Amino acid sequence: MSKFKRMSLFGWILCISCSAFSQETKIIAFNQVLNLNVGQSYQFELENLNPSTQLWTAFYVVGVPQSAGMDTHANLTIMGDGLIAEDHPKTPVESITLIANDLPVRQNYSLKEFSGLMGEIEDQTGQKVQDPNLSQTGNVRIYGRILDWIPEYNLQKPAKISFSINNPKDFDIKAVYMIVGEGVKTSQLLELAIENKDIAKQPQQTGSESKEKDSFPLAMKSLLLLIFVALISFLVIARRKKA
Repeated sequence: MSKFKRMSLFGWILCISCSAFSQETKIIAFNQVLNLNVGQSYQFELENLNPSTQLWTAFYVVGVPQSAGMDTHANLTIMGDGLIAEDHPKTPVESITLIANDLPVRQNYSLKEFSGLMGEIEDQTGQKVQDPNLSQTGNVRIYGRILDWIPEYNLQKPAKISFSINNPKDFDIKAVYMIVGEGVKTSQLLELAIENKDIAKQPQQTGSESKEKDSFPLAMKSLLLLIFVALISFLVIARRKKA
């Protein structure tokens, strides 16, 4: 193989490698609130947003019902100030009723069970993920939601995202985690979208299986696949040259 072809192939591999790494999730903020005060608004400011920013927020809620009633619930309210919700652009407020009986029971309720995502959070924000202090763990319910936002045009002040827990009825919300990021969502992040009890019907992964899966980001899998294809192409070209 000529030197020119070798350099061209190397350049191609380098380009696709950079492309794969550029698809990793960019986390710009993380907020965790344990032992929430009902009705209090927890707020985070986002400064210097580009008008074309593809912004998303992921919420992960941990709660314990205090009764088995069908009306055991709490309301999660999410508000964007200076942001437009893609699902409902006319109103910046998302109000979600968390009905305990409709949420999956999860013994492995900790956000740390998503080990790959937890690593990304801690590496990119410098914060350590903490678990809520629970006296009982046999009936813990979880909820996850991912929302997409775009900044308001010509915004002159910092955008804000806030959330609060309101009107709980026999449903003690122990922790709310908020992850704010830009760009693509990795498979690890999408696993947080646990919105109803249908998730509970799916086979539960063991802790080791979940960690093994989460510790290998989608972008890295794509990179390895592309490198493998490049090496095969290199061998094919080299074999043709010898022939």
